[in-house]
Amino acid sequence: MKHNKSILKKTTVVDFKQDAAFFVDRGMRFLNRYDYEKALRSFRRAVEMEPANVECHCHLASALAETGQFEASNEVLYEIIEKWDPSMVEVYFYMANNYANLEDYQMAEEMAVRYLQEAGNGHYREEAEELLDYIYFELDLPPRHFQPSENEDVYSKHERARRSLEEGRFLEALDILKEIVEADPDFLPAWNNLSLAYYYVGDFQKAMETIDKTLEKEHGNLHALCNLAVLLSHHNHTVELLALMDMLKKVVPFHPENTYKLATTMGVLGQHDEAYFHYQRMLRAGRPHEACTYHYAAISAYLSGRKDQALRWWQKAKQMDPESGIADQYIQMVKNEQEGETIKPIPYQYNPPQRDVSWEKAPFTGVEDFKNDPMIRASLLWALQHGRDEVKFAVLQTLSLIGDDEAEHAVRQFYYQTDNPQLQKLALLALADMGAAMPEDAPKSAVKGHQSSAVQAEMSVEEGIHRYLLAEGQQEAGEWCLRVWEKHQKYAQSQVQVRKAVAWIAALEYVYGTIGNNKKSQAYLAEKYGISTATVAKCVKVLSTLDFK
Repeated sequence: MKHNKSILKKTTVVDFKQDAAFFVDRGMRFLNRYDYEKALRSFRRAVEMEPANVECHCHLASALAETGQFEASNEVLYEIIEKWDPSMVEVYFYMANNYANLEDYQMAEEMAVRYLQEAGNGHYREEAEELLDYIYFELDLPPRHFQPSENEDVYSKHERARRSLEEGRFLEALDILKEIVEADPDFLPAWNNLSLAYYYVGDFQKAMETIDKTLEKEHGNLHALCNLAVLLSHHNHTVELLALMDMLKKVVPFHPENTYKLATTMGVLGQHDEAYFHYQRMLRAGRPHEACTYHYAAISAYLSGRKDQALRWWQKAKQMDPESGIADQYIQMVKNEQEGETIKPIPYQYNPPQRDVSWEKAPFTGVEDFKNDPMIRASLLWALQHGRDEVKFAVLQTLSLIGDDEAEHAVRQFYYQTDNPQLQKLALLALADMGAAMPEDAPKSAVKGHQSSAVQAEMSVEEGIHRYLLAEGQQEAGEWCLRVWEKHQKYAQSQVQVRKAVAWIAALEYVYGTIGNNKKSQAYLAEKYGISTATVAKCVKVLSTLDFK
């Protein structure tokens, strides 16, 4: 016992250092033991601790690729080259391998060529050349013409455009894709995505023209033909659509990307048996797939009468993405149907079942969700192009509430496109509510009652409180508003984008009056500050999350 006490007295406590290097080393050990889940967890922890450390990102990308998550791996690699270290050209070689594993050989070729152009006699030169040999000779694919190295950012730009499309920033994607096809007219993936961008913003004529140009460059391009089928369906061109669908039904693609595109297109067009056939082919191939793929396959199975198979695929989607709860809701939907409940039609979307994505029926509290919902974004832009005048009025109001750069772009573009004076005025009011600069040719009378946008852009909220409250003798109200605004700046987590200082001042004055039993209506304050009542309400909602004690 004495001996043990002496040991305890001599023991020195050493801090257990857990830095990024520790988690990288730990991840490598888990990887060597094929414990991929713990390896990924360790590498993600390393990235969280040192986000600027590209080595941590590379380890994470490598582990993702090791587990068959090639698309996720490429997302990490794109972030390295775009955000952390543009000089790390090895990233292009890693992406080339990922694209090859995804059987997207066009992108694999582009990344391998870019690596060779950027790296010269780089470490992976021999492997990149072997990959190109495989693409050109083993697969019998002709080499494409590549531009000089200084213009090779077309690939990262295309990836950025693709992400913008997925996230509902259609106008942003449109601008990027236009630049790409102008710089590299032979880059067909950009042409295909450009037609989709035009479709999502409601410019169907441009979408059709873009598809025609794509098919001129490559007769039989499957992506272009699928896009054409969707457009023909939208315009009720039944004769042409039936002929095209008969042709598409005979196509059995080899590459997974083309199979996925055809399966999704057939599902959207209501050809669920054909969609099921292609999804089943993909999933039987044994390659890794994302949860949404199993979800779409389950929808095709369900709508083609194969409900047991649908349940199995939704169970698989649940295993892969348990946190979203989407698969759970569809599984419950099938059980409800078995108990006699009538089920509404299911669209091919990775959303909860029977979810109402109509912007017209969404409550005010849902406006912030519009920013992240591509379906509603597309609905808004389509209605702004093709809706009735009263619908366009509602869309302009909704876009002014969203208030981000994409919304401003859409409203400004609409102002120049419409020849309706009343709608032009409403567009100007929407821009004013967003705090955006007025078009140079805008008549000043159109926004009478609104503050000069230039003045508002320059004035801070603090300056506005001094100007509109303290300078007018409202000392107590002004000091209270300054304190609350400081608290908002320090603690608020909201992503609401309202750039007009007077909107926040109006909201502060409203909250102050409510607390101090001197309440003024939001309509009164909106008129006082020359803004819309909806904008005041949006800012009030944000401020109401603060503790005013």
